[in-house]
Amino acid sequence: MKKVAILQARLNSSRLPRKVLADLAGKPVIEHIIDRLETSERLDEICIAIPEVEAENELLKAIEERKVHIARGPETNVLTRFLIAAYETHADIIVRATADNPLIDVRVMDEQIRFIEEHPATDYVFTKGLPLGVSTETFTRKTLDKLDFLARTPLMREHVTYYLVENPSPFNIVNLDPPKDLAHPEFRLTLDTPDDMEVFSQIYGQLYNGQGIVPTAEAVGFLLNHPELAMVNKKVIQVPA
Repeated sequence: MKKVAILQARLNSSRLPRKVLADLAGKPVIEHIIDRLETSERLDEICIAIPEVEAENELLKAIEERKVHIARGPETNVLTRFLIAAYETHADIIVRATADNPLIDVRVMDEQIRFIEEHPATDYVFTKGLPLGVSTETFTRKTLDKLDFLARTPLMREHVTYYLVENPSPFNIVNLDPPKDLAHPEFRLTLDTPDDMEVFSQIYGQLYNGQGIVPTAEAVGFLLNHPELAMVNKKVIQVPA
């Protein structure tokens, strides 16, 4: 079974435009995320799914030298964009990642993939109890096809797994427990506002050495040792991804 991470990305984000190309410790945010995904022991391919509009061509140019597949599709109908990416890459198991999460934990992702490989009746796997922005979602292409059939409203098409989360009964869903060193759901590690960028800038400024990746557990440990930093974005209201 082919395992593909589909990373949805766009420049035209509403609260923090161009955040995926924002400089984070000398490298664009999206490059850090690709670096992380490339450390996976289970992925077969990485695909970046970006809108097929002229305004996003700059993003295309920024990542075209990376060894990733680039799929393009509707700007707001992200579910259709995922379908295009899944079928172009012949994905059987899909990891959904978003380009506003520079501290995705690959251990968590690989465990999700392992679980769904070993339990093929599972439609969808998530890991609960983590900092916001650390986890991925993993599901089968059959699940994506089912979502395409069931999700009819613009909101459900814009947010890929929104229908599944709101209507779980047609799906076999498994929530895995988090690694103990990441079991801190009180922390916010997603990039959507200037306050979020301040948190990431300080974490990467302290922990990134210009090579490799910042281990998620080290970032969580840094927040535990610097609770004042965790307060910077604590009051940010999250919107559906």
